[in-house]
Amino acid sequence: MRDAMRGHWHVLLTSIAAALVSSAAVASVPLLVGDAVNQGLLDGHWGRFGTYVAVIAALGLVQALASGGRRWWNGVASRRVESQLRRRFHDHLLYLDIGYHSDVNRGQLLSRVTSDLFQIQAVVSSAPYWVGSAALALGVAVVLVVTSPALAGVALVGLPLVAVTSQRFSKRVREAIADLQRQRGALAGVVEETVSGVRAVKGFGAEPVMQDRLDGSADRVLAEAMRVVRSRARYLPLLNTVPLLELAAVNWFGAYLVLHHELTVGMLVAFNAYLAALTGPLQSIGAYVVMLQRAIVSAYRLSVIAEQQSAVPEPDRPVELPPGPGAVHFEDVSFAYPSGRRSSMPRVLEHMDATIAGGEVVAVVGATGSGKTTILSLLARLYDPEEGTVRLDGADLRRLPLSSVRQAVAVVFEESFLFDDTIAANLRVGRPEADEGEMAAAIALAQADEVVAALPEGLSTRVGERGMSLSGGQRQRLALARALLAEPRVLILDDATSAVDAPRELQMVRALAEARSDRTTIIISHRPATIAVADRVLLVEGGRIVDQGTHSSLCATNPTYRHVLGLDDPDRRGPVCVA
Repeated sequence: MRDAMRGHWHVLLTSIAAALVSSAAVASVPLLVGDAVNQGLLDGHWGRFGTYVAVIAALGLVQALASGGRRWWNGVASRRVESQLRRRFHDHLLYLDIGYHSDVNRGQLLSRVTSDLFQIQAVVSSAPYWVGSAALALGVAVVLVVTSPALAGVALVGLPLVAVTSQRFSKRVREAIADLQRQRGALAGVVEETVSGVRAVKGFGAEPVMQDRLDGSADRVLAEAMRVVRSRARYLPLLNTVPLLELAAVNWFGAYLVLHHELTVGMLVAFNAYLAALTGPLQSIGAYVVMLQRAIVSAYRLSVIAEQQSAVPEPDRPVELPPGPGAVHFEDVSFAYPSGRRSSMPRVLEHMDATIAGGEVVAVVGATGSGKTTILSLLARLYDPEEGTVRLDGADLRRLPLSSVRQAVAVVFEESFLFDDTIAANLRVGRPEADEGEMAAAIALAQADEVVAALPEGLSTRVGERGMSLSGGQRQRLALARALLAEPRVLILDDATSAVDAPRELQMVRALAEARSDRTTIIISHRPATIAVADRVLLVEGGRIVDQGTHSSLCATNPTYRHVLGLDDPDRRGPVCVA
């Protein structure tokens, strides 16, 4: 928060100065009204009365201009702070590792980047007003005490009660608001999950189930919101009543003093004007307390994430990635996924060694849970190994800048994510400067040219959120084109063609193998015909490479390999090792 305010203090201080000018003008008016009554109206000096009225009107104009300036400058400061906080929060989320994002509730993140930041903006926006109100209250108290200590005592006797009530209200409402913010985040998570998984919901007719989940979460939000409402209903009436009781007491006691010639009529009018000026700020103390407590809770919720460190950090002393063809080497690598919200996880990889030559096309095969995707995640440095080293062209990935790793290693996942933008913008995610000719070449190599040609506006067609306007196979081909356009040294296909029909997949993999250039290609697939295109196959079992060779040699010699690919199924027709 302090860093976000840097560079904006001068704007906020200008707003506070304008608020103080506005408060000074407001504080001056009751004294002038009192003098106008005493020296003009009661003494019959109409000219003097007109002069006072003109001065009051001028002060009204000053107050209006200062109030407008306060609103403008605090609006500028608060919106800039909110924008900067939102950008920093977003950048920090991008900095955090994939393990954090796998464990965190996305609804909570959405709640913090929207609702929580708004709460902080609201407090920054209202701060000049409350500084001005505090200065006004202090100035009024001094004037009242100097004018009539006895009447000032009556006017200010309720302030300690207001202070005590506000303190208790603040404590109770903070706890309720903290719980409310958490439940709102959980509710946002339910909505986000429902929308993201709407196809599964529709496919299983699970609308009643999701409605029950939403109803339960909404009920919990309602319960916490009602705690806040009860606190407000208990304390705010007292905070609103005290100024009115003080006004009644001042008029009763002030009239007594006037009748006994201990106070002038003008000063009684001034006292009433002062109390009227304070009534608004005093009555809104409760609202400000709620606003402040929301901001405190929101700032804490944001700080929890801001203080979170990535488990895949930038190196302290980075080295440059040396030139090379994309040779990969795993040296005695062991890895277990971070526990996070999961229970303690066993190791997925155990002292694994593997070498992939630059430019080689390698298939990684193994049963579910054997560690295939983990191997590729370590190579892309989505995670770091617990033990051992992963090298790219001889360089330890942990010593390379993350940007270098991301440029050198491109991953195409089974779930191909497209952004709510045009085809061209999606393709340029990894290489914004790519021209249309380069895009066309990548699209052709990914066998996606007919996909683009069929779209109404070609590369300028928007694909909608997550690219859901396209089929799974179309999304996968475009995701592959995006990876190819980035020109990585190592291309990883993690079941990236699973939604493509088998002949098309085989055609795609063969095209990649023929156009390999200096690129290393690593494939996870369960289709024998696709795996057969690879120069070499690595068989993974129990977190280790237990065998390797060509598809044909492994088919002929390794029963586990045949079992993983379903080639030893007695119901399968044809020779066992024919792809």
